[in-house]
Amino acid sequence: MPSDVLQVDLHQSDLTPAVSSYAEICNAKSSSSVALAAAYFAAYPPGIAAATLAEAQTEMEETFAHEFGQLVEDASFVALHQGKPIGAIFVVEESIWDEDLLGPFIIDLFVDPQHQGHGLGNALIVAAMAACKKRGDDTLSLRIGDGTSGAALELYRRLGFRPLA
Repeated sequence: MPSDVLQVDLHQSDLTPAVSSYAEICNAKSSSSVALAAAYFAAYPPGIAAATLAEAQTEMEETFAHEFGQLVEDASFVALHQGKPIGAIFVVEESIWDEDLLGPFIIDLFVDPQHQGHGLGNALIVAAMAACKKRGDDTLSLRIGDGTSGAALELYRRLGFRPLA
């Protein structure tokens, strides 16, 4: 298994919902893909995710079309600030990149940089973890890479994500 995969044991995790007065956390809907594209595009350094806003839009559409795996709609969430999508977490049934890795997999977590620092990444991850545990899943996994910030790595560690041995 690749060393860039992190996994959390959902039975060993504190899943107290993170409440945010800054944004509403709600289930992701494909109708928000256009608005999500702007937050997605802004969230990643150049060259890491989509190169253009149009590419970001395509990637959001592909996410909702299950191009990156079967989306777990009950465990995929959007953060809304004043009704506008500013971040999201997308969970699929299993990684399409790691055939030996079983269970749900986070394919994306992002928050528009203009809205970071309000605990939204934490709220999105905890919501996804709680939803996966409610479904009966034992673990939740994700992959880190060049676009993963130090703050995101610290958040994953704090929430109990550990490298696979």
